Amino acid sequence: MVSLIIVNYNGGQMTVDCLRSLRRQTLQSFEVIIVDNGSSDGSITAIGDFLRGGPVGRFTKIVPLENNLGFAGGNTAGMAYATGEYIALLNNDTEPDERWLEELMKCIGNDSGAGACASRLLVYGGATTDSAGDCFTRLLKGDKRGEGKGVTEFLDKEYVFGACAGAALYRRDMFEEIGFLDDDFFLIHEDTDLNFRAQLAGWKVLYVPTAVVYHKVRSSIGAMSDLAVYYTLRNSELLRMKSVPAGIIARCLPELILGMLSEFTYFAIKHRRLKLFLRAKHDALRMLPNMLKKRKEVMKTKKVSNRYLLSIMTPVWQKDFFKAKLGKFLYD
Repeated sequence: MVSLIIVNYNGGQMTVDCLRSLRRQTLQSFEVIIVDNGSSDGSITAIGDFLRGGPVGRFTKIVPLENNLGFAGGNTAGMAYATGEYIALLNNDTEPDERWLEELMKCIGNDSGAGACASRLLVYGGATTDSAGDCFTRLLKGDKRGEGKGVTEFLDKEYVFGACAGAALYRRDMFEEIGFLDDDFFLIHEDTDLNFRAQLAGWKVLYVPTAVVYHKVRSSIGAMSDLAVYYTLRNSELLRMKSVPAGIIARCLPELILGMLSEFTYFAIKHRRLKLFLRAKHDALRMLPNMLKKRKEVMKTKKVSNRYLLSIMTPVWQKDFFKAKLGKFLYD
């Protein structure tokens, strides 16, 4: 019923810990597809040794790749082997609660309009929220909902803008309509692009607070590594080029300009990444023709109004959002 894809890159022990938690799932009607992105740390050996003690779920397959295709490309490679009606994506640096998959399946099975279900991600150790679903702001950029908040908040099941692909469940039917993750994104904001395309096509995303996952946040690429900063800066532009309607861009132009100025100040000046900032934006501009070709196909799936999209986007001046962003800008 469920095909669960995990992408690994030089994180063999984390992947083993993740698989160990999956063995404790109360719902076992799933297959696991582990995609290794050309690791050099002996990951495949470590994972293979663990699996010799028995498969995880009904069936476990390892897909070794010669090169690192990133989160997006790795999951795309895994999709080629997925047979389930539902597709679950799970970061290798997570450990799901034992009822995680059962809770997601229960909710998506009772809501035919939901194309995806978002998990409740807690920072590993369980003291802080990492993500209670994803939001999309009027800065025209995706963000984590509830990041840094306490674990006693965000306990209600509700519709949200999107799901963090680090721990989410999707209908295969939705992918057949709008497509899967875009390999050109490599990593970071590939799920934001997917969330936006889902909303354009009229699919709902349901946040399931009882589907708890513990996340070793940025343990793979680092919070402010060159890799993380580059793809954050580049891919936010690719998303706007490809999936955001022109009417939304025009309506949010003041917030977009404010966001760009803040982004430049934060990354290029405060964190002294000017060269990296310029390279990311230059590379995004080079990809404009390809993104515009994809944009034509994306807009063919649009079923909702711009007014609706604006209504589910997070305003810049919303108290909690503005306070969180200001705090990050000043102190991170």
